[in-house]
Amino acid sequence: MFLNDSINLEPNIFTLELVEYEYDKTMFKRYDSQHKQLPSKQARLTKKRLNHETGFSRRRFLRESLLSSVFVPLFGCGGGSSDNTLPPITVRSTPGELSQAQTTQSILIIGAGLSGLVAAYELSRAGHQVTLLEARERSGGRVHTINLPFSNGQFAEAGASRIPSNHNLTHGYCDHFSLARDPFYPNTERYFEIAAAQASFIDANSYINQPPWQGSVNRSAYSKIRGGMSLLPTSFADQLSNSIIYSQAVESVTQSNSEVSVTTQDGSRFQAERLLCTVPLPVLANIEFTPSLSVDKISAANGGYNYTDSSRLYSQFDSRFWLEQNLNGWGNSDHPEEIWQPTWDNDQESGILQSYLRGSVARDFDQLMLDQQVAQIHQRIATAIPAISDFTSSNFVFSWANESWSGSAYASPTSSQASQLSAAIAESEGRIHFCGEHASNFHGWIQEALESGIRAEQEIHNSV
Repeated sequence: MFLNDSINLEPNIFTLELVEYEYDKTMFKRYDSQHKQLPSKQARLTKKRLNHETGFSRRRFLRESLLSSVFVPLFGCGGGSSDNTLPPITVRSTPGELSQAQTTQSILIIGAGLSGLVAAYELSRAGHQVTLLEARERSGGRVHTINLPFSNGQFAEAGASRIPSNHNLTHGYCDHFSLARDPFYPNTERYFEIAAAQASFIDANSYINQPPWQGSVNRSAYSKIRGGMSLLPTSFADQLSNSIIYSQAVESVTQSNSEVSVTTQDGSRFQAERLLCTVPLPVLANIEFTPSLSVDKISAANGGYNYTDSSRLYSQFDSRFWLEQNLNGWGNSDHPEEIWQPTWDNDQESGILQSYLRGSVARDFDQLMLDQQVAQIHQRIATAIPAISDFTSSNFVFSWANESWSGSAYASPTSSQASQLSAAIAESEGRIHFCGEHASNFHGWIQEALESGIRAEQEIHNSV
């Protein structure tokens, strides 16, 4: 989902080969079994120490295990080569893994969203010296799980919420960090549809076996990360904890023939051989570059590349009264909006109803006071769940347009903007490289942020 939920679902050029990916997971599981008596974090630290002290890398382990074990073909028993030689296999531990750097570089990365995190993670694993400068006090960018002000251990997503089954990079890194996934949509009770101030109801099986929009996979093919989507960026950040400096908003960037220098708002200065800029275009416009960026990049950053706003209202109730109507708390309205119960699958008595608005309706919604926002949403939901007016709720609103380090939810250029500016947005300029979901071919998903970060890391890694 958007780094949210853009409606573009396209094949990705980084699709992993099945034999390579499944073989890698099998071998990693075999290696992990050696540490099954340890907590997962301790096991990871043990493997990291072994790699450092003995040079016995995961890649080497996989290759040597392959030579010493029985290879079971994944393609059935018929046909194939008669000389019993093994097919060539390139083993990856992550979708974006780089070869070890022969010449290392120092690299500054502006932004600890997912594109910056994946690039930093892979570049550091390849041996480069990486420093991330993040304006916020947290990592993740527009992947942001909200725990407060909710009670009873409940939470909701401000941004990215759902993962389509065909987003291989997202699932690949979830597998790498052992992050479990659960169905995003409930498969019990009924959903509701509100149109022309009238409600209709749909059984769960029919609803989840339809796509949320034309061209998408069915709802049953969407998943979420168990415990919250922020666990993915947090997993990257935990491995990069000594490389991320928070509360460092970049003010200016100067590059020469040999280095790049960055000054932050508190006057701190950082220098490196390369710079990777991941900030969204509305934020890029606030950074001074010397020499100036290309005319096309400046045009895109100054409003020439459209974005879609997104706002969400969260209402937590002491009880899930909608269950009395055999409803699961999920539905749609023709406002338009999506209505979710984000923690539908936990065992708490309380529950959250969440309204998800995009585009012009989100911008209009942002102009209202909180009591007006709550009244508007609850009145609409009451068409399907009349009892909502009988219960008191605690309410919270999150708007990406009001987030100073995002400026909006996700890029959504017109076809002419995309054809004229997309290539320039992603193009490196001297020692400065660029990534982010806005610098990908498609927009609004974790997948595109990861794809863009992988592309940029390869540019930098191969620039020596």
